[in-house]
Amino acid sequence: MGMLFGQQAGRRTPVWLGPLLGAEFFKRCADHPYLVKNECNHYCLDCAGEDDAVCCTLCVSGHRNHHVVQIRKSSYREVIRVAELKAVADISLVQTYVINYDRVVFLNRRPQAPQHGVKCVGPAGACRECGRGLVDANFRFCSLSCKLDGMVSNPNLTFMIDPRRNRGNSGSNTEDEGEADDLQGPSDPPSGWISYRRRHRKGVPERAPFY
Repeated sequence: MGMLFGQQAGRRTPVWLGPLLGAEFFKRCADHPYLVKNECNHYCLDCAGEDDAVCCTLCVSGHRNHHVVQIRKSSYREVIRVAELKAVADISLVQTYVINYDRVVFLNRRPQAPQHGVKCVGPAGACRECGRGLVDANFRFCSLSCKLDGMVSNPNLTFMIDPRRNRGNSGSNTEDEGEADDLQGPSDPPSGWISYRRRHRKGVPERAPFY
């Protein structure tokens, strides 16, 4: 059963996902001990499973032309921005949260405090794997790892991107893409764009007509 699931999951899971979920983050970088902030909070998806896949800010320069994502923390648990994952993985059905104006997902399940025998269910039900309460009815899992565990019993679940999603009208978004788009309106600048303007530009003055 385990080997069979491994083969099936391999076709539905990116090769970097397992190593990413099992990696240890926020340890001090041994290669750059002199840095003030030398926490290893980046992960190279192209080097997944290798020793240098987890890296600090300075180590990232050694992964040029690679897909590197940044890991953040919320409630002492690792999260990753939806914007950094949705192009490389199907994270539908995983509960998203807005933290510091960014929509994120948790990497792994979070332990729950004992409720004296009472199951804590959120307003939208509970995670199908660990039972943690959910806050949105569009989701079924509280973390990426819980969705991965759910693939054992549900062969329809996948992390692989369907290439058909990128065809046709760009305005047809999936459910998760709609969630992420709530953070950036149509008039907002592209992600990563920084404006150094301190004041809004005044409108073009209109001269009084000559008579």
